[in-house]
Amino acid sequence: MRKANLHSYRFATAAQWTSCLVSQADEQSLHDDGTVRPFAPYDPANAFYPAVGAHAPAITTFREMVWCDARGFFYRLLAADEIPDKSLAPFSIARASRLIATRDLWVVGPRRRSLERYDAQTLSRVLTVELPDLVVLDIANGGSNSVLALVKGINKTKERNERTWAIVRSDSAGHILPTVSLTGFSRAKRFGFLPRSQRFVVLTEEPHPRLCWFDINGGKPIFSQVVGALRPCFVTTALSCDSRDRIFLAGAEYTAAGSGALVLVLDGDGNVIDNVPLAAEDTPVTGVAANGDTTIVTGPRGLLRFSVASSVPKSAGDLRTTVITPMLFSPDRNGFRGWTRIEVTATLPEGTSLEVSFAASDDDDTRARLNNFAADQSLSATRRIQMLLEVPDIWRSKTVFYGSAQQTTNAEVPLSAPLFDVSAHYLWGAVTLIASPGATLPKISQVRVVYPERSLMEDLPAIYRRSETSPDFLRYLVGVLEATTQELDDRIDTMSECLDPKTAPDSWLNFVARWLGVPWDDALSSDQKKSLLEHAADLARTRGTRSGLETLLQSLLPGTPPRFRVTDLTADFGFAIVGDASSPGSALPAMLGGATRWNSELNAHAVLGYTRLPCPGQLEDGAWQLSGRIRIEVAATANERKQWEPWLRALVTEMVPVTARVQLRWVSAAALRSTELGGTLALEPQPIAHLGTDAITGHTRLPEGRIRLSTCGPEINIRF
Repeated sequence: MRKANLHSYRFATAAQWTSCLVSQADEQSLHDDGTVRPFAPYDPANAFYPAVGAHAPAITTFREMVWCDARGFFYRLLAADEIPDKSLAPFSIARASRLIATRDLWVVGPRRRSLERYDAQTLSRVLTVELPDLVVLDIANGGSNSVLALVKGINKTKERNERTWAIVRSDSAGHILPTVSLTGFSRAKRFGFLPRSQRFVVLTEEPHPRLCWFDINGGKPIFSQVVGALRPCFVTTALSCDSRDRIFLAGAEYTAAGSGALVLVLDGDGNVIDNVPLAAEDTPVTGVAANGDTTIVTGPRGLLRFSVASSVPKSAGDLRTTVITPMLFSPDRNGFRGWTRIEVTATLPEGTSLEVSFAASDDDDTRARLNNFAADQSLSATRRIQMLLEVPDIWRSKTVFYGSAQQTTNAEVPLSAPLFDVSAHYLWGAVTLIASPGATLPKISQVRVVYPERSLMEDLPAIYRRSETSPDFLRYLVGVLEATTQELDDRIDTMSECLDPKTAPDSWLNFVARWLGVPWDDALSSDQKKSLLEHAADLARTRGTRSGLETLLQSLLPGTPPRFRVTDLTADFGFAIVGDASSPGSALPAMLGGATRWNSELNAHAVLGYTRLPCPGQLEDGAWQLSGRIRIEVAATANERKQWEPWLRALVTEMVPVTARVQLRWVSAAALRSTELGGTLALEPQPIAHLGTDAITGHTRLPEGRIRLSTCGPEINIRF
């Protein structure tokens, strides 16, 4: 059957994923390589560093971990070290409850009316930013070596004193940038900043503590969440955010069965993506900080360091990541419409699964309703996804794929969910990744929703075709063929890439080269092969010419200045012509020719074995043995000569005429340089003397020493 003409919507890059609704996905992976995967959980096992009354942990831009203890000492630990450095801390740092590490260290001043910046290496105070009319409650990293401060102000009126809340930003020079006012809560305790989504997160101290999310411009909360809904009876004592928009809530859960300390890890929408258990001896938690794949927690005993686990631990439970595409439209084209399949390229290790579902409709009211849910910025992405999935009578049954033990960790597999019985214009696709405890993390690299301009059903006789609204078994069968042959379709679509030297795999380069008939050898490197194929047209057009030979050498030996020199003795020099009164003769240098050694007469000077009679019609030319000679000089090291010598002469011989004779000479790079400063002359130091196959005589010398060899051996007092 003939392949259907297909069109598709594709989601594979960070910019394309932003048009979708994504929940509980690692933002770092999304922006780095365009893949969707769950956040990597933390290993419950930890490294412990004792320090009585540890507090104010931070991770610097150089991945140093720093913290303080109750005795006024400052600790510094590099990522590769095992024992931290210990020194006395300045008063403000030693008493700080929060330490913010940019390129420097920021703390709140002693009276909570100022911000202080300290040099990260010397711990000397560099700057003090006074905030006389405000009380600083907490600070956070603002990026670009700036600090954010959550401040409280008091407006005195005749009736009462009103509290105001704001975010103050100070740059590294102490300049106060525009202040952002916050409303919608009565008392604040901690706060953090999410750099990717550009939002503030404030932990309140109301009877029921809440997390409130604010836009970068402040105002009322965008949305909020009660801490007790995340974990019943959970009391938070520390909060922090990292560069991946994760929120870390450290505290303890007090229940009838006892108390349990832990760190709740939330994504930017407030979903719990991990929980790291702590020992009872580590409560109350005094601080938490994270950066990249490391999280540190301080408590009464000291500091705990947690790293990312290689597989999902049991404490994390199932990890889920959901992606919902925007509304997709399949237009009517030449009387044909509909959808073919949803293709997902994913990595599914054992213990993981992938669910694919979709919603389709032609109703304008339904379309408007779903689009309004997806565009509601007052809700988190997770809540919008929940509202979309809860719309009744529109979502079709799920297609589930399971990971297997045979699949390697990094192998990608194409998965397909058929849509052949869907004829509605509008479609939404939903893909969910699930990782169970003990499994390595899955990921999605591409989602493609395919719709046809025409279907394979149109290639069948009319008697087998029925209305699209009442599909029969044959239509289902053809739909399955369309949905399960995407790998073959992709091979056909990408066949031209195998002929392009820039995109062709190495196994195809040898085939294409022999098909085009360019000079070739399988021992060439991949870059040399691609360069030859890119110049295949020039090599074919200029074969047998000097230009073609130079194109070949430039493809094989790229670089500036050129690493080769081609000399055609006949064309470059010519034969010497003796001048007379009417002709000045040849200019030097030139070639001198004459009779051959066997062209002698029978006389006393004749030499046996060097004389023969000429054949009939043979022209005895004394210069024929000099004509048609081409000298090629190649600058190469000893190792390069060893690699290139087996094939270079054969490739060069293919580019010269049959009557030409090639002389290949291996020289040093200095032999091809000119003696003029405007040319290829390079001023270099004297090379180090060494013995080897690539040593150059006349350019190095052995150093002088005190002991010199004599005829009787070294100059010592004893003679043998």
